[in-house]
Order: sequence, then structure tokens, then C-alpha cells
Amino acid sequence: MIVVLFSLLTVVQQHPESTMAFTGGMRSPAYSATGRLAFELNGDLWVTAQGARSGWSALTGDNLTRVTSGPAWDTEPAWTPDGSELVFSSDRSGNFDLWRIPVGIEGNESDPTALTMTPEAESEPIVTADGSIVFVRGSGYRADLWVREASGSERRLTESPGAERSPTVSPDGRQVAYVAIRGGSRELCLGETAGGGDRVVLSDLQVEYPRWSPTGDVIVFVTRGRAPGVWVTPPDGRYRNLVSEKRAVAAWSPDGEWLTLAELPAQAPGYNGDPARLGDRRAGDVFSREGHLWVVRAHLLPDTDISEVSLAVPATRIVHNAEAFDRVWLRMERLYYGGRGREPWERLRSEYRDRALSAMTEEALESTIHEMLIERPPSRVEVSGSAAVSSAHHLATEAGVEVLRQGGNPVDAAVAVSFAIGVVEPDASGVGGYGEMVLYLRHMDQPVVIEFLSRVPEQAGLANALLLEDGDLPSDGPVLANVPGTVAGMWLAWKEYGSGNLKWSQLLAPAIRLAENGFVLDDAFPTTLAIESESFLKYESSRKLFFPNGDPLQPGDTLRNPDLAWTLRQIAEGGADAFYRGAVAHRMVADLRGQGNAMTLRDMERYFAAKREPVRGEYRGHTVFSAAPAAGGGVSLVAKLNSLDRFENPALYSEDVATAHAMIEAWKLVPSSSGRVADPGLWPVDTGPLLDREAAGRRWERCFDPGKSLSPDDLERRAAGEPACAEEATELSWGEQMSDCSVGLPCRRSGTTAFAVADSAGNMVAVTQTLGTWGGNFYVSPGLGFLYNDKLRSYSTDPDSYGARLPYARHGTSIAPTLAFRGTGHRLQPRFAVGAAGNAWITSAVYQMTAAMIDRDIGPQNALELPRFLIGSRRESGQTREVVVQIEDVFAPHVVRGLQKLGHRLQRISLRGELRMGYGAVVSIDGKCVRAGGDPRRSGAAGAIP
Repeated sequence: MIVVLFSLLTVVQQHPESTMAFTGGMRSPAYSATGRLAFELNGDLWVTAQGARSGWSALTGDNLTRVTSGPAWDTEPAWTPDGSELVFSSDRSGNFDLWRIPVGIEGNESDPTALTMTPEAESEPIVTADGSIVFVRGSGYRADLWVREASGSERRLTESPGAERSPTVSPDGRQVAYVAIRGGSRELCLGETAGGGDRVVLSDLQVEYPRWSPTGDVIVFVTRGRAPGVWVTPPDGRYRNLVSEKRAVAAWSPDGEWLTLAELPAQAPGYNGDPARLGDRRAGDVFSREGHLWVVRAHLLPDTDISEVSLAVPATRIVHNAEAFDRVWLRMERLYYGGRGREPWERLRSEYRDRALSAMTEEALESTIHEMLIERPPSRVEVSGSAAVSSAHHLATEAGVEVLRQGGNPVDAAVAVSFAIGVVEPDASGVGGYGEMVLYLRHMDQPVVIEFLSRVPEQAGLANALLLEDGDLPSDGPVLANVPGTVAGMWLAWKEYGSGNLKWSQLLAPAIRLAENGFVLDDAFPTTLAIESESFLKYESSRKLFFPNGDPLQPGDTLRNPDLAWTLRQIAEGGADAFYRGAVAHRMVADLRGQGNAMTLRDMERYFAAKREPVRGEYRGHTVFSAAPAAGGGVSLVAKLNSLDRFENPALYSEDVATAHAMIEAWKLVPSSSGRVADPGLWPVDTGPLLDREAAGRRWERCFDPGKSLSPDDLERRAAGEPACAEEATELSWGEQMSDCSVGLPCRRSGTTAFAVADSAGNMVAVTQTLGTWGGNFYVSPGLGFLYNDKLRSYSTDPDSYGARLPYARHGTSIAPTLAFRGTGHRLQPRFAVGAAGNAWITSAVYQMTAAMIDRDIGPQNALELPRFLIGSRRESGQTREVVVQIEDVFAPHVVRGLQKLGHRLQRISLRGELRMGYGAVVSIDGKCVRAGGDPRRSGAAGAIP
């Protein structure tokens, strides 16, 4: 950091001091008693030079003063009662702590002073009438309210399970309102600042950011989800009135008549296994374009007398450019280049920094930074050899390579990886889970799918009301476990397609060693533990294994799991029967039934993995084979490629507007699979309309517009003017339905892993296996050491509907392990194996990597490090009303602008340069050379046999 600051000072002397008007992005508004407004903009604090004026039309350099500046990220300002100082949260010391700074009429008069300095993050300060500070200490579900007295002593204000956020104190300083996060809900609660007396005020709305009015008669708050907007309620909660339909944080004017509304950023994506490598994600987002500002009357009908305020903050161009460039460069160093790759990354800094500082516009600055990102070195090592493995963890990859060295084939290696990855990624998969394998051996006519999805226990159908709590299944816990399939799937694969050179027990030996001896945790699994603490801590056996001394395991800790080692030894010695009929089955059933689960020994004995025909499609002279129903990911993949195949001359989608637009539109043109894909043993599967290449061609020709994004409203308008397109597109899925992922909520997504193995003989295997959510149902049976799946919730609750929760039904899933071959018809040459993890991001990653590897002939590592995008939709009353494209912020700036001009609504789900969603695994075959890559989104690693 010292080197960066020195370089900045040096360059400032070499370049002219031009200025810029930076518009938008205001956060955390707060008024003083005298009416001065403080807010955060891109990590700096600003204040107005005079009191508030109702109906402000503009905030400009004439009435704004910067209070803090520099490389630190300062946020959440709170005024002291006399308006002479600000208390705020800042990462000046490397962690978010509370700081204080005097504020005069002309801005800051001295440097800030640290108030707290703890390993935990401190945030959301509120200063009371007597000068004490109520604030949040901790993050996730370990966030609690604390009070720092004017004397400097501290005391904990709340100690309830779950988290408490966003405190606001009554004008008399006696009461504190806050948001309590419990079991996925956000309640507005009220307590005493002296401690105790807590009660729930509102529980039926997802409340965020409450703020007490100056008169003390009402509390304003914002909601998202089904009833978004800004509301007020009295402290007793007897009514709630809508003030505005904006999604914005509110700040009261001193007279209580006006509210200043600062737009909230778009809803965050659900947790998808992305490790907490950046700490608090508030910091570092210097390219935010959100942050509209409004002023509205507080006590009239909704949005009465509302006006938008333009915010034009004068900033020194050179300083802004330096800060933006340095933040991106340092973030990338921290994420990917702390060790290997540091030298070339430093060279790129030297090459591009001076150009960035000379940029006279935001477009020029962003283009320069992107050019540097394009030339960045790979964040993982691509390997090559006669056989190779790609998985989500280096220890699982080593298990597969070990088996290959011993003479095993890719199927043997995949089995070894499967059991090992269940040990080192216990939140993503394991023997309590399920999945699918697509495999090809050189003597086969075409690949085969080994399907090992979970099944509903016989007594767990919709007729069993004993499973329900308040009319619904619980959100987690042992009741949700379906009969797992992973052990049966691996056993079937090995028995029928293994090399025959190795014993079954040899394939499990690496996993047993890892469980028995332990392994050092990186940052992936501890992130799940921290985010899902509330659910894990409900169960004693989970606490004992993952929360020693009551705290979650941390990166650098060693996880030993002797119970899991015992389970794996039973399977190693007795095969699949040991798991489904032997000692493991008896322990499982006895424990689960004692916890309310309906599973019996007969359910375990009746489970079987099935061989199925993969979904097959063609794309630009290649043939792809992917997951079979009841999994729908393979169908979705082929349907997208069928449309995209009509787009000519594709370029790299992250660098070309036309290609990115075509790939997004091809995704939109996929028909819904509802009522067509489910357990083929219980329902008729009809994939014809989804896989029909001619129908896809008609939809493309009639609906694709190279100059405009297709929207639901377009189809309604075209129904009269262009009926052909409307008719072709009547059953479009419009992508993944987006849920409300409010701040502080885990907003779970499927916890999945994927791996691939191939050799130079042309043998290929792709596997995706999972527990359902990250952590499955969060329950570990005592003595067994593994987490279970949570798939009992993954069915329709209508007994007459397609995909209902019927006895023995296998559940639907979006997994999409895929094999690609050069050629079509019967003359096929193995090309690559690919898989991905994370619910809807599975088909996103597989689709984008498959298209790029075929269209642009890029290698595995480059394919893994391409940015992902996901099509999502928001629906009301069953109708799609809004389509959003979520993107990792590594797309070329001109592509982002071009897509927006075409009508796409984009939502960034990562910081600039960061790869966050859609973990993948890829192995490719090029003659006798087999190449594999590792995805940096989790702990991906590749290994090869020289």
C-alpha cells in the first residue's frame, strides 16, 4: 500500500489537475440537527455546506464539501448531537472499525480518530442524545448490537440467536429499533438502550434500514421482495403507511417533514459458494452507477411532492483515476496474484497505470483498466499430460491423479475424486448427496449417463402431514433428507466402466486418509459456515464437528473427521451394500427416523442408480452429450445452443456486443421445461419441443432482433403486429426466477461441485454432484460424519401435478455435466469434458464455456476465467415483468454500454475484475495431449500425468 501511495504522489506532480463532475452513487444519507446532509460517495464522506432545503433540485460543488479522502473506504456517517463531528465506519486499519472526525463549515479540520479496533467488523453507528454510540459488531449471523458509552466503555446490547442490524435510536435516547434476522425473515424490533425489553414490532415485511423520525412518533424503513418501498410505522406497529415505491434508504430532515431517499443497489445474488476473500463488499466499488437521489414529503400519499435531485460532486480527475486504478489492481493482487503470477501482474501495473491516470473521461479510464485485465496472467496453472483432472479442490484433484498413476482409467479417477471432494468440500457434496455422471470410453458408440439423483422415501409423500411445521416442510434439518444416491452412482460406474486394474478400496483410500488425518481449510468451506451459522448451530452433531468452542472453523484450521473415515471404511470394505444395507444404513435410518424423517431401511435397500441415455445436440459441427432427465440442465444447454447455432461469425462474447447479445437472446428463446422434464419412471418426459432444432430456427428467425433486446412487453405488442414471433415464443422460460436476496440474508442457492477427467485415449468423464443447498440440510448424524441433502423440498406440493412429491420420485435439478465431440453423426472425436456448480449458474457456465471453446478454440484455463452472465426474471401473478442480465464485471466496458443501448438491463454481481459465480471444471483432449484448468471462483485446481 505504501508503494501505491508514493507512486500516486509522484504522478500527481506530472499531470495537470483537471476536474470532473461525478454523478450518482450516493449512499448512507444522514442529517444533522442543523440540517446539514452527510453521505458517502465511492468511499469518501461529503457534507452539505448549509442546512437542508425542501425540494432540493441539485447538490453541486457550490454546497458540498469533502470530509474524508484517500485509499480508505469510509461509509455510514452519523452526526453527533451538536453537529460538530461525524462517526463513521472505515477500513482504514484493514478492517472496518468506527472512527470520528470533526466537521466544520468548510469540511474536515483534522484527521479522523479511531474509536474501535477489534478483529470483528464494526458498522452502522448511531450517536444518541447523550453521546453514546449504538453500533453493529460482527457480520453475517454473528452480528450483534453494542453500545459504546461516552466514557469509552462498551457493552453488548443484544445476545439473541441470529443477527441484529441497522440500529436507530429514539430522539430521547431511551429506545432502540433494529432489524432482527431470524430463520430467513427480517423483523423490526424495539428494545431499551439500557438493555432488555425487546419486542417485535413488524414481522410480516422484510424490513431494512429503519430510521426514527425527529419527533419520535414514527419509524421509516425500506422493504424489498413482495412489497418493495419506503414505509412508516409507529413504534407500536399498529399501522404502516407507504411513503414511496422507491427502493431507497431514507434520511429525515430535522423538522420531520421531508425524507431524502438514496437508491439502494440492485438485490445481491444468493450465496453460491463464493469464498469471502474480499471481506466487506461495500468497499472498492468505485464504478457504481446506481444511487439516484429523491426528496419526498413524509406524511402525504405515496410519492406525493417527490422530486429527483441531481448529484454532481466535483472531484480531481487525477486523484479519482489513481484511486480507481489502484483499487482494481490491489484487489486482483489480493484475489489471484499474492504468490504465483505476481511479477507479470506488477509489470502490467507499470505499463497501464500512467495511461489510466491520464484518462480524461470515465470511458477512457475503464477501457484502460480493462485492457490490463485482458492481459492479466492466468490465476491458476493450466496443466497437460497423458491424462488430467479438473476439480474444485487440489486435494480431490490429487486423489484422481493418484489413481491414474496406479493404472486406473478416468472412471476410476472420477470415483476417487467423488469421495475425496466430499471430504474436503463437505458443504457441496458427499455420500449424503446425489448427482449425475456422463462418461465415454473409446469402445463405446456414444456416452452414457449414470444417474444417481435422490429419491423420496416411501412414507414421505404429500400424504404425510407429520413432516410439516405450520403447514410446510421445515427450512432445514434431518426431515428434509431424501435417500442419497452418490455411493450407488459411483459403485455402478466402477463396476461397469472401471478399468478393472484397481480394487474398489483403492479408490476410496485417498478420501479415507483425508478424513482420518485431516486437511487444512482454505477460505471456501469456512465461508459457508459463517453465512449459514444459524442453521448449522441448531444441531449438536454439526456444532461438534464444524464449530469447536462455539466458533466456526476458520481458514488455516485443520478439519479432522474420524466419523466420516469410519463411514468411508465401511463403504471401502463392503461396497455400496455397506451404505444401503449394512451398518451405515442402520445408523442412518435409526437416527433420521428419530429426528422425524420418514426414511426406512426398505427405502435404502430399494435405491438404485440408473443408466440413462444422455441428451444429445449439435453445435457448429460438434456433438454435445449432457445430463439426462430428471435433470433438466442438459436439455436447457442443448436448447440454447440450437438457437445460438443460427448466429454467424461469433467472436468472444465478453469483448463483442453482437456475440454477447446473440448469446443472451438465444437463452431467452429457450422454451420452459415446466411439465416436460421430471422423473422418467413416474411421468412422461417430453423434451421434443425443447430440443427441436427446426423449432429453434423458427424462433430465432422470427424473434431475434440484432438491434434490440427481446422483452415480455415486446411479445405482447407483437401479438398483433407480428403474430409469428408471439406464437413461437408463447412458452419462453425467461431464465431463472430471481428471488429477494436482501442484505444480511443467506438467500441460499444450490450447493454443488463438478469435476472432469480425461486421457489421451479419448476416455472422458464429467460429473456434477451436490447436497442441494450449500450445507445441504445442515444436519450430521452422530457417528457418521457427513451432511445430508435437503431435496424433500424440491417437488410440487400438488399431488396431481407434474413433478409432485410422490413416494420414490427422483427430483428435478439443473445440473449439466457435458461431453463435447468434434463431428456429427457416427464419426465423433472426443474434444472436452465440462461441468459447473451453483443452481442456475450451472447452465450459465457450461453454456458459455462450451460455446467459447467451440467458437473460439480457447483452452480450458481461458474458458474457466471467462466472465459469466445469467438471465434472470422477476414475476408478478405468474407473469414475467422484468428480465435482468446478471454479469460478472469483467466484460469490456464498450460491451456493457452496447448491451444497455440494445435494451438489456444489466446487474453487476461482482467487483471490477472479480470472478465470482459459476464455478466450473474443464478437461480437453488435443491429440495425445490432455489439458486441464482450475477455476479461481472457489479452490479449483488441475492435475495431470506427465
